[in-house]
Amino acid sequence: MMNICRMKRLLLTDLNQEPFDVVVIGAGANGSGAAQELAARGFRVLIVDKGDFSSGATSRSSRIVHCGLRHLAPGKSVWEFVRNPKKFWVACQNAKKSMDSRSQVAETMKPLVSPFPFAFPIYKDGPYASWQVDVAFKLLDILGPGDLPLDYVRYNRRNMDQVPFSDWVKNPEQLKGFAVFRDYQFLSAERLIVDTLKDAQRMGASVRNYTECIEAQKEGDFWKLELQDRHDLSEKTTIQCKLVINTSGPWGDQLTQRLTGNPQRRMVGLKGIHILADLPKELAEWGMMAINSENETLYCLPWNGMHYIGPTRTPYTQDLDSVVCTEKELDWMLAEVNRIFPKFKLKRQDIHYTYAGIQPVSIDPKDPKGTRKIRVHDLGDAGFSNMLMLTGGPIMTYRIVGAQVADAVEQRIRPSGSAKTISYLPSKVTEQIHQERPLNTTGALGLQVLKNIIEEEQVSSLVDLLFRRCDLGWSRDHGNQYLEPIAKTVAKILGWDDSQLQEQISDYHRFIGETLPSYR
Repeated sequence: MMNICRMKRLLLTDLNQEPFDVVVIGAGANGSGAAQELAARGFRVLIVDKGDFSSGATSRSSRIVHCGLRHLAPGKSVWEFVRNPKKFWVACQNAKKSMDSRSQVAETMKPLVSPFPFAFPIYKDGPYASWQVDVAFKLLDILGPGDLPLDYVRYNRRNMDQVPFSDWVKNPEQLKGFAVFRDYQFLSAERLIVDTLKDAQRMGASVRNYTECIEAQKEGDFWKLELQDRHDLSEKTTIQCKLVINTSGPWGDQLTQRLTGNPQRRMVGLKGIHILADLPKELAEWGMMAINSENETLYCLPWNGMHYIGPTRTPYTQDLDSVVCTEKELDWMLAEVNRIFPKFKLKRQDIHYTYAGIQPVSIDPKDPKGTRKIRVHDLGDAGFSNMLMLTGGPIMTYRIVGAQVADAVEQRIRPSGSAKTISYLPSKVTEQIHQERPLNTTGALGLQVLKNIIEEEQVSSLVDLLFRRCDLGWSRDHGNQYLEPIAKTVAKILGWDDSQLQEQISDYHRFIGETLPSYR
């Protein structure tokens, strides 16, 4: 079955007819999850984003629907958990959220996720002993719902040759074996968000991209928000709502300060970079998790016929609207990859492209890299009642976060409508894409599918279409072999003339060059 609904773009003037219960600012994973959950509980919801849907942190993540193993890594030693039981309790809570989310997403959104065998090397001189890894997986089984097994197997030196990565990792003489388990990854996190928003709209939510909130004023029991169309700056309107939620991710602190003048920092932006490369054919379906020199998790995962490797986690305070992997960062990543997998011998010319994003995590005065804890901040403490701000929360927990945000809203206001039933099924368009060309594979899309995407999903550019409605832009050649015929098809549907068509193609290439550099 599928979720049949549409998400056509409303005029700004269509939004000011009557007050909303809640306005959600930021249509990434968490904002979309919150809008869907709030709409299901009967709230009259508007969600807007100054850019396209999922164009920020959501589209630049590691795309993994992970089991939560990383949360159970205590750091340099297991004794960190012994000395700090609170840290262990938080780790277990986060691991449970991961296992619950893994089950929810993998079972309901099958066209959008894919399982793969995941390997983790265990070294004699490594930070974790074999028994510790065994205990961690046993704990995950206990914490999880039990309906989506991990299929955990620990290979020792007698049989670890069954794991293809065994021929490629560093110091094979120090290897004690591999922990191998089943995990999942998003084939298109962007389509997940579009489908989530379409379901929110089916339940009554108003949804609009390229719409910026430029001013907010509290008048009595209502917030008055001035909205501006990013495509036509002269198009503005003022709407009213009872409560505002800031889910703008890395831009969270900036938005709060601009709307309220409150300078308090509530989040830390961590820059993560990824590199895309071809790895040996025997690794085609396999992923691997390792520990980099900064004691952070490093993923090496199959995707779009390549492997992507990353991320980093570096505090970032620069321009949030132009985040790219720098040449220095690329060199560091190559050095890390070649340290962990010396036989790869990766060089710059082997990299198809790179991408970078900012992970918004909750601030922690004791740790410059913040905390993974998900927090809903009440700005009433700063004098701005009925304004909330979310920090933390990876893509995979978007449903749990949505429920957490909705709980916070229900503590403050009552819904104006009646409850409805959420559908987590993929949309009709997602099913159509999957039938014509499963995500994460090569091939163009048919005219009818393209027409449905463009007419139903608020597409205004080739970048919107090829990167955030289908996955062609993320392929090895960024969909260039299909670009011209697709562009001509889009031009006919949207009424672009020849100059507009060429401008769109130029903008598409510029986007790739400026945001996904290879530095070959």
